[in-house]
Amino acid sequence: MKLGKKTLTKIVIGLVCLSCALTFFSRPHPPVRELVKASQEMPAGSRLVATGAAPISSRVANSFALALVLVKSEFSEKNAKGIEFLRVWAQENFQKDPSFLHPVTLDVPPEVHHSIIDSFLFNLFAAPVYFLQGQVMDIIANRIDHFHHSRAYLSFIGDYYEVFGMDQESASLLARYQSERGKTAVNVILCAVFWLLVTIGGIIAVLTAKLGARKSRGQWLLAYGWLLVAVLYFVVAWTENQVAVMASSVICGAIGMFLLKPLKLQISEEGVLSLKTVTLSPQFIGIFAWISVSLVAVRLLTWITVGTAFAPDPLTLLACSWSGDFLHEPIHAKKDIKNLVGILWLLYGLWTAYYISYDPKSSAEVERTLDSLQPINK
Repeated sequence: MKLGKKTLTKIVIGLVCLSCALTFFSRPHPPVRELVKASQEMPAGSRLVATGAAPISSRVANSFALALVLVKSEFSEKNAKGIEFLRVWAQENFQKDPSFLHPVTLDVPPEVHHSIIDSFLFNLFAAPVYFLQGQVMDIIANRIDHFHHSRAYLSFIGDYYEVFGMDQESASLLARYQSERGKTAVNVILCAVFWLLVTIGGIIAVLTAKLGARKSRGQWLLAYGWLLVAVLYFVVAWTENQVAVMASSVICGAIGMFLLKPLKLQISEEGVLSLKTVTLSPQFIGIFAWISVSLVAVRLLTWITVGTAFAPDPLTLLACSWSGDFLHEPIHAKKDIKNLVGILWLLYGLWTAYYISYDPKSSAEVERTLDSLQPINK
């Protein structure tokens, strides 16, 4: 369904008026909250006390010389890695700001908008985005609280307090670490939910289309999928000033435009260059869809193989959010995701091979022949 010029004009005018109204009467703020409190970092029945030990920053800086005593259990190796990741994270933050553990305020610094388009989009979309982020933070906080009742967590804090001592500052450091790791997963979860809905909607749209319209429906969805990726890359490149991501946005946009309106360069007998619209075959669409799925699979597998706990990849953050465990690296979950991606890619490749080997012209000819056959009356 195409929008008419009048309808499109009304939509644009309405969005501009809405942005102006929100600028006057609304002042969106990002959600400010701590996902974990220091009081949650102790086993039931224990109390946190202020000790006369050295400040936590000194204990973190000198913890490399401490003997890490680990009781042999199924979590020992994971606890050792998790404590080391936490120690490095804390040391980096103490070097940047010695008082980072007890900030004066939790307010997020205001965002700076450098253009009229940036300001327009901020006033239009900031409030709903901040609302969704707040809802996701509540979900992550609940998952972390659920993890605090597990054997893995009780094993970790036993080794953690063995290294850093059991006092209020140690508990605050552990709570802050989990809060910060949890917040990095908020946008990842929102993005994952968005792409999941887009993928499910696309599959349903193709399957519910008539047999004769599936090819055009698939081509349309594939084109807008690439254009959507181009838009998201453009937003990332704009906000983070990354040239490589901007180049990817241009390439994805060109691919999407070609699929939306395929053109080829043609040279006439007079030597004049011109563009001519072409019709893509179902086999071409099938192969290009397989290439697109393969590129997505490569991206997911690259995250799994390259991502580390120091710089967690989106799949690691998703797995940690699901379990609520931001203290251990989800090795088994990442392995399961890797196997699942490989199996789905293989099955889709086999289906694509079958699809491109199917000859619609031969099939149509056979159907016409069968339809032309008349029963013989004896």
